[in-house]
Amino acid sequence: MVLAVIAVLAVLGFGVIVLSESDSGLTIRTNRTTKALHVAEAGINNYLWHLNSDEDYYATEAHPAQGQDEEGSDRWVDFEDGKYHLDVTLPQEGDSVITIESTGKVFNPEVNRTIKVELRKKSFLSYLYFTDAERSETGSEIWWITGDVVRGDLHTNGDLRISGTPVFEGAVTVSGQIVEGWGYNPDFQKEYQVGVPPLQLPPGNNQLKEEAQSHGYYYYGETTITLNSNGSMNVSNNNDLSTGPTGTVWPPRNGIIYVDGQTDSRNPRRNTNGNAFLSGTLSGRLTVAAKNNVYITDNLVYRNQTEDSQDMLGLVAENFVYVDKNAPNNIEIHAAILAINHSFGVEDYQSPPAKGTLSIKGAIIQKFRGPVGTFNSRTMRKISGYSKNYSYEKRMKNHQPPYFVEPVNASFEQVSWEEVNR
Repeated sequence: MVLAVIAVLAVLGFGVIVLSESDSGLTIRTNRTTKALHVAEAGINNYLWHLNSDEDYYATEAHPAQGQDEEGSDRWVDFEDGKYHLDVTLPQEGDSVITIESTGKVFNPEVNRTIKVELRKKSFLSYLYFTDAERSETGSEIWWITGDVVRGDLHTNGDLRISGTPVFEGAVTVSGQIVEGWGYNPDFQKEYQVGVPPLQLPPGNNQLKEEAQSHGYYYYGETTITLNSNGSMNVSNNNDLSTGPTGTVWPPRNGIIYVDGQTDSRNPRRNTNGNAFLSGTLSGRLTVAAKNNVYITDNLVYRNQTEDSQDMLGLVAENFVYVDKNAPNNIEIHAAILAINHSFGVEDYQSPPAKGTLSIKGAIIQKFRGPVGTFNSRTMRKISGYSKNYSYEKRMKNHQPPYFVEPVNASFEQVSWEEVNR
């Protein structure tokens, strides 16, 4: 009996030793796996540091861990007790997204892990709603009030004024402060921050003019563009200074159309003014810029409205982006809208009758807040213009319309992260 007990105890002891060694090995491998991921992320962070030190780094320099050496072997950079290798995919024409795969390697035992990230310059297109100042062109302070719903991220370089119970479904960032009005009780469904650094609007869109003159379509004076769902477009312009084609044409290779001209605010519809008039259904990627104003005359939508679609439209005006005064009721617009020096709004917004709902899916960037209608402050009944239904276009988180204007002080940031198997 004593011998039997000793034998059982010996077997149990041996099992405990084997189990302990197995657990120890598993713990070591788990730790090394975590360490390999840490090393891979260090490679991403180092490349991001180089980009924010020199925004042209990806085009002019090769990272020490990027590519292969003279013998055709991958280049690696040591980090702590491991090393990393980078594979870099440069941006497509007209975009700023840089894709990087970083492989982290550690030893004893050897473990490799690879992560894939997308880096992009901080963009106005991160927001559904961006303003440089939360006031009107005339200087009137504008408030977010009960009934307002913001279905995306919001940023203002100024102060955010809130009265009542507006709903903010996305993140809210404010360079100034939040001013609390009567009945202040906002519904912040994500985080909000005050005192964040401002994003500076550029003074104009001259870069888009240069791109249009070199590889896009350049027009002078009033230009009407109707987008067709098959990818073509109908263009009308009768000015001899224009070099772009007219009639039924295909979009330019670089996706840039620029309408140049005068900016006579006293006569905005003057034929020589740099105004673009748009409507239709877009299939593809296009940016339309104007020296003066952009007018949306009818529904302006994407042919493919799924989230992973590449259809994407940018509208960039140095002055105003307007919903045309003759536009229909219940108009729908899919676009990234940028009014550099003024506002997005409805032309003759104060003229009755009320016109239904203005539905926008995309992003609105403007120097000042532009009005889209009026209402009776006592009954809250709409008098003129449109009710608002704005939502963010999620595809703009990772991609953008061709050569869309960026903040003057933009830095690069990480916009996606995933682990990949190699």
